Amino acid sequence: MEVKILDSIIHGFLKPWKLDTTDIRRFTELVKDAKAASPNTNAELLSQLIALLADYPTVKKTLSDEVIINTPLQPLLCKTDLPKYKDAVTHFYYFIITGETLRVFNSVLQQAANWTELVDIRYQVGKTLTNVRVLTKQVSLELNEQGFTAVPDAQSSFVHFALYYLKQSLIQLYFSVQEQFKTNLPQVTTLEDFYLLDLEEPISNIVYLEFIALPNESSLEQNANNTIKDKISFGFTGDKERLKAAIIQLCQKIDLLIDGKTSSDDLFAVLTSRDLEASTTKIYLGCETTQFRYIIDKIALQFTNLTLKAIEKTKCFYSKKGTLITAQNLSAGKVDNPKEKGTIDNILKQLQ
Repeated sequence: MEVKILDSIIHGFLKPWKLDTTDIRRFTELVKDAKAASPNTNAELLSQLIALLADYPTVKKTLSDEVIINTPLQPLLCKTDLPKYKDAVTHFYYFIITGETLRVFNSVLQQAANWTELVDIRYQVGKTLTNVRVLTKQVSLELNEQGFTAVPDAQSSFVHFALYYLKQSLIQLYFSVQEQFKTNLPQVTTLEDFYLLDLEEPISNIVYLEFIALPNESSLEQNANNTIKDKISFGFTGDKERLKAAIIQLCQKIDLLIDGKTSSDDLFAVLTSRDLEASTTKIYLGCETTQFRYIIDKIALQFTNLTLKAIEKTKCFYSKKGTLITAQNLSAGKVDNPKEKGTIDNILKQLQ
């Protein structure tokens, strides 16, 4: 499966740094039409993309020639924290990237119905994964080339938004395809290896994914009793004594927690709990949110589910002003050099 439209954002007609944005009204019209579409099937999604790309006859014809079976759309199998669009142009790129990523994933699923031999599955899936991986690497290089090293915010240019959004969407696409066919593949790539070996980026750049169970993976327990809720857990896999020691030192050196309201034992219990649904513990941070986000990123490899969404879902974490910590708070709080970075790094070395 090729990714021509997504590729065009880097190499073709959709390059954001060459986009003519003098007529903002045109983008507003396209976005309004796209919002009204709300596609639920492959055919409806294809129609939405064709409408969005109405000003590009060549690619419009390519999409129009697409042969599809009109089936309900299947969502990607993983999700991550992505920046919010802020105007008509970023909204346009949001629709293009989100729609095309979803279309490619569903096209792979549709084509897979004809793959009867293991060798065919491995070849076709391998080709798709290679295409996505190569393009993700090119987007990563372009981001660096343009000097975009942080997560885009409200002040960032639409070029920064489009490139960053494309990179993270491609990563979601890669791991969704791999997850779908992982039992048929000779080997799979971890998110850490994808960043370190394929993108050649440091671990600190990792934006973690939250995987969604396949439809046929719903638990027998849920089938037996629909009132049973999924347990929330960060899935700690490391050495508990080292984690406890690191938390104590962080409390002493950078005021990680508000003394008197939250203890190091409280935070340790929350991070290692197997069922946070049953927890009423509140964690009040004494440090800055940027410091807490940096710490989370540094220790996340010791967990299977220490994601921004999971932190928000627990409703356990509060800022030193008493505000509930959300995924959006943490996403906006990502910086490369938080206050007392050296001290934090030295303390967390013991977890490696």
